[in-house]
Amino acid sequence: MNNYYALINRITARPGKRDEVIEILLEAGSPFQDNPACLLYLVNADARDPDVIWVEDLWTSKEAHATAMAAPPMRPQVARALPLLVGMPEQTEIIPAGGKGL
Repeated sequence: MNNYYALINRITARPGKRDEVIEILLEAGSPFQDNPACLLYLVNADARDPDVIWVEDLWTSKEAHATAMAAPPMRPQVARALPLLVGMPEQTEIIPAGGKGL
């Protein structure tokens, strides 16, 4: 098995706030563009539920992900997004088994 660290996050925005939350998530993820440990950061709008957002993360390691999440620029983004959410994001760790992109 590989050493990748992968997550799928289900985020529920308050009604009418999904686009605003997506904008914050994309802005928060912009530093990942230059981070070689981040192999995938994909923000998706749910096709059926107008309030749900799915975020997929693939990192070289759990430690690299934790370091990126602890970076000071992330804190204000999280603070901006939390009031726009219904509850906390549901985070599921997954184990990539293979396929295109790995």
